[in-house]
Amino acid sequence: MKLNGGACPSLETIGAFVDGRLMDRERETIADHLASCETCYFVFSEAARTRTTAQKKGEVVPFPPRRRWKMVAASLAAAAVIVLAVNVYWPFGPSGDARALTELATAVGTTRTLESRLTGGFAYAPVRGPARGTSDANLSPDVRIAIAEIEKQYAAKPVAAAAALIAGDSNRAIEILEANAQLRPTDAHILSDLAAAYLARASRTNDADDAARAVAAANRALEIDRLMPEALFNRALALQMSGKTGDARIAWQAYLGVDDQSGWSDEARAHLRILSNQP
Repeated sequence: MKLNGGACPSLETIGAFVDGRLMDRERETIADHLASCETCYFVFSEAARTRTTAQKKGEVVPFPPRRRWKMVAASLAAAAVIVLAVNVYWPFGPSGDARALTELATAVGTTRTLESRLTGGFAYAPVRGPARGTSDANLSPDVRIAIAEIEKQYAAKPVAAAAALIAGDSNRAIEILEANAQLRPTDAHILSDLAAAYLARASRTNDADDAARAVAAANRALEIDRLMPEALFNRALALQMSGKTGDARIAWQAYLGVDDQSGWSDEARAHLRILSNQP
């Protein structure tokens, strides 16, 4: 079952992909297609985000009957055409989301609100304290503008998760990153940022499960890129937050093995000094 002259998977197939009902080979084929097709990616991401939100609320939301699903998907596909047109004519071109991330990091500068580390070249600064809620009232005008542009152009992309975290909305960041991690399970940057998002929420809610999720996401990132500084930092922080003192010491030392001359490494040493006084 195909759409668009046989080039795209059917809406039912995308629904089965979101539900996890495809065989491994077909799933890989759909994942490859979604990674290169803005229209189908938009349909996938919106469906996945709706499903994730419903599951968090404890709702059971099967995909609608065939006729209704086609109506819903047709609306999403129409919106996706607009998104595709914007991406084609947007001056940044195909790497627009990467440039948007660079611009966000530049706008943020040394205003750090997260204990965890995001990928994308964010500068080191002492943590000011996690942002609370979803208000961006304490952010500079440049940062608010960058976040607004990202929300408008790349609402379902990983860069939107970074923007949400900086604005203090860890729930939205997690929804975006979980959907993208399902689509691109071997992308270490997405997994490391997912660990950062779990840590941001855990620091706000003291949720031990989120700390454990952060450890798992960071470990998955390091299975792909064992020397990624952000993932190493997030794993150590997650282990420390989980109360695993011995493992956290080893993890901070592992981080210093790849970075021993930055502000991040100074912070790693500070964590080690704290842990040295704990059993």
